Amino acid sequence: MKVATYTRISSDPTGRALGVERQAEDCEKLAEGLGWEVSKRFSDNDISAYSGKRRPGYEALLAAIEAGEVGAVIAFHTDRLHRSPIELERFIEVVDKAGAEIRTVQGGTLDLSTSQGRMIARIAGSVARQESEHSSERQVRANQQKAAKGVWQAARRPFGYTLAGEPLEPEASAVREAVAGVLSGKSVRQVAREWNEAGLTTAYGGKVWTATSVRRVLKNPRYAALRVYRGAVVGDGDWTPLVDPDAHRGIVALLDDPARSSNVSFERKWQGSGVYVCGVCSAALVVHVDAKKNRAYKCPSNHVRRQGVKLDAYIDGLVVERLSRPEVRLIVDSLPGVDVPALQVERNALQGRSEVLTSMFTRGDLDGSSFDRGMGELRESIQRVEDQMAAARLSSPLLDLVLSGDELSLRWNKLSPDLRGKVISSLMIVTVLISPKGLRDFNPEFVGIEWLV
Repeated sequence: MKVATYTRISSDPTGRALGVERQAEDCEKLAEGLGWEVSKRFSDNDISAYSGKRRPGYEALLAAIEAGEVGAVIAFHTDRLHRSPIELERFIEVVDKAGAEIRTVQGGTLDLSTSQGRMIARIAGSVARQESEHSSERQVRANQQKAAKGVWQAARRPFGYTLAGEPLEPEASAVREAVAGVLSGKSVRQVAREWNEAGLTTAYGGKVWTATSVRRVLKNPRYAALRVYRGAVVGDGDWTPLVDPDAHRGIVALLDDPARSSNVSFERKWQGSGVYVCGVCSAALVVHVDAKKNRAYKCPSNHVRRQGVKLDAYIDGLVVERLSRPEVRLIVDSLPGVDVPALQVERNALQGRSEVLTSMFTRGDLDGSSFDRGMGELRESIQRVEDQMAAARLSSPLLDLVLSGDELSLRWNKLSPDLRGKVISSLMIVTVLISPKGLRDFNPEFVGIEWLV
């Protein structure tokens, strides 16, 4: 008679398959005692029968029984074969039709050819199913308790932390800087580029960063030491945060709001794209690159056109010279509310509170007068913050440039075109004027500059 063994263990975190090896040894001993010779061995390591996941070894065993390649099966226990009533009924049908024998190390003979044997198998299956469900309930409750207490949990090491929950450099600093950078106007794509250039890799397999994977990190509550259970924040965690909770709420609000997320998703390739304006219709200029790779800024309505490289170089020189002036440095340094990232965080936090207030009113947890009073106070606070941001009219890259001293020119050249464009917008209005017909060389006389600072 052709005999097969089947072994399975639900969890094998070490990956060493020691559990199924022990089952296999016991099955071989039983076969030896019965005088049977094992010809086939089927196994599923680290796969739960309760989970419903496909078990390749089990499926191969059933196929072998149906094909007449196996006349007897030895397993350590009946619950190694199945823990689902649906699986059991299919197993009974296959085994009964083939006339195969079933023996177990701990459960004895399983006779599925008689109604009494099938009844015993179904009872054993129901007991095994209840044990699995009870174990699952205990695990869920344990996870709930850990979440409520704010205990660190991580199946795999997350970016920025060790597996034990300690901040890991330079990844931790990269997360902090990315949150501050995006809140102050940097694009998510630029963050991905910087992380790749710095040699930082994801915590899962060393893959390169994309805008999508960076966005996922920036929105993760874990970095603000906020404990999440089943997709919802349930409390504070007991580990060291990498970013302030208000900064986290601010970045989530920014990235989730379609009206504002475009500001961090779009990244201009050329500093003057959408920044320089037409002297005829005031439309923002766009970039045109011809077949010879010559780049030019042009009006969408074709009113003006100017050489891109020379115009950018001219503006670069004006920016560096302007920011080098002591009086401009004093003005920028003394402007109120110049810390745009902090103002952005405060504004987004206030907007988040207004959304919570609206939700409470909608559910009926708040009466009309309390809602109106609370919303009125929030609107005043939001307007105050927005007024400060409008007065500053600056982003943190400009402040960094002003404070860089003798390295100003070097710092300017290292900025991405997108950030250079934002600095130019906050510093000046560049208007490209109509030039005389036949003029081919770049002439700064036909570029209007209005300084804002």
